[in-house]
Amino acid sequence: MSAFAETGPADTVILDASVITMDRARPYAEALAITQGRISYVGDRDGARRHAGPDTDVIEAAGRVVCPGFVDIHTHTDLDLFQDPDYLLFKNYLMQGITTVLAGNCGMSAMDPGILLSRLDDQPPAVNFGTLVGHGYVRTSCGIPADQEVPSDEQIQAMKDVLGKAMADGAFGMSSGLEYIPGISSHTAELIACASVVARSGGFYASHMRSEGDHLLAAVEEGIRIGRESGARVQLSHLKSDGACNWWKTEAVIAAIEAARADGIDVAGDQYPYPFFGWNPSIFIPGEHLAAGKPTLLGTHLRDAGRVRRIRAGIADRITRYHNGSGDLVVVFDWTDGTGRRWQGVPLSRILGERGIDVTPESVADLILEMLPDERDDAVMGTDLSTSDETVRRYLALPYVAICTDGFNQPWLAPCHPRSYGAFPKVLGEYVREKGALPLETALRKMTAVPAALMGLTDRGVLRVGAYGDVVVLDPATVGENATFDRPAAPSGIDVVLVNGTLAVDRRQTDEFRLGAGRAPGLVLRHLGAAPA
Repeated sequence: MSAFAETGPADTVILDASVITMDRARPYAEALAITQGRISYVGDRDGARRHAGPDTDVIEAAGRVVCPGFVDIHTHTDLDLFQDPDYLLFKNYLMQGITTVLAGNCGMSAMDPGILLSRLDDQPPAVNFGTLVGHGYVRTSCGIPADQEVPSDEQIQAMKDVLGKAMADGAFGMSSGLEYIPGISSHTAELIACASVVARSGGFYASHMRSEGDHLLAAVEEGIRIGRESGARVQLSHLKSDGACNWWKTEAVIAAIEAARADGIDVAGDQYPYPFFGWNPSIFIPGEHLAAGKPTLLGTHLRDAGRVRRIRAGIADRITRYHNGSGDLVVVFDWTDGTGRRWQGVPLSRILGERGIDVTPESVADLILEMLPDERDDAVMGTDLSTSDETVRRYLALPYVAICTDGFNQPWLAPCHPRSYGAFPKVLGEYVREKGALPLETALRKMTAVPAALMGLTDRGVLRVGAYGDVVVLDPATVGENATFDRPAAPSGIDVVLVNGTLAVDRRQTDEFRLGAGRAPGLVLRHLGAAPA
């Protein structure tokens, strides 16, 4: 942690709070002070009062919970970061209490991490921002064709060189997307070689695994093997057991992870608290038809009648086994069909019904294939029932699993997956207060100290003197999600959010998002092993 020396009165004092510090030396307090962006006092009301001066902003918490700012270890906030200046405000994250995000997940990266972080040095975000480097980006930047399964020794070395530079530039590690192009073509040996570079820099390997359903157990074992043979810490992304036919595998997944941990392999995970995941049409295409890339899929495979029959049968089989043949649970967010009709937030069964087509697994498959050519830059997305509430609770209870959004920084767009607007408050409202699935303090730890430790951050996710002033004031009696698939909305009960000591959200008097003019308060985060910026 950086050295901290308090000078002058505090900028902010929070009084009469139930402070949960996540600091084992002093886990609870009733007040704190922030000076020059860092925590300068944690203790009782009288002590905090002594830190106040005439210009100090005094926040009366009235018994509310005060905790570290939330750390979201799994986001895709880099993919459209510079599309609009409003995206740099991270409104949908700050309103949840999220003050730190990690981007570049699922093998996807918008650009070279060094370039990305340098741009953010010049255009600061409103939250603290770090990134992984995507394996897909690494592969593509080395000119490896999407369907090439075994790179040459020269290509492997080129990938290692790209990864070495990314880590030196500040990436926290490498992510993979093994259900997506081009990760779907990679073999385990390639991933081990890449992860070994990350391990040497002290980073970690995060994986959207090769399967989250039919081959889930093998996918978990592959992740564990990559950790064992590369030496990298492993982060299993958005843990779930996909499809009703696979829900039984949850306990086997947990057993495999815990056996690996007992064997000294550092394996952890993250999870968003929804039984629904986000999709685009190609996620339904059986992998053997997808590996060559979307241009080949669209331009060659879908013009081959025999291959189309096999693809259609594979999609129909998934709809049958995962959803009992129903199209009610697969919803499209936004799609304009060939007749010019726009469908927003509707299940595929409704589209078929309004077209006068019987809803069968085969007709759902035909509709997905019809949407496929419009899948450009996620122009067609939707949601799909993935797992059961019981499975969500089971993974949520694991102490080494962090809460995440798996979200996008798309402020107030609709339709949407509500995870981008309410994942963290949903845990606190639904799974803590309403369902009693875990205690409040445990949930908060999985939002703060756990993900901070998984990222290697020592001065965030905790409230102690010298730590950064990322703070959330929340009301446990009212906190909760308000967003739906049809309508984004700010959550309830997140009253105050400070980022590096700057007030970013203040809903004590109004329901407005508050972020003052001037330099945004977030800091660009670079992995500790990186070269100085």
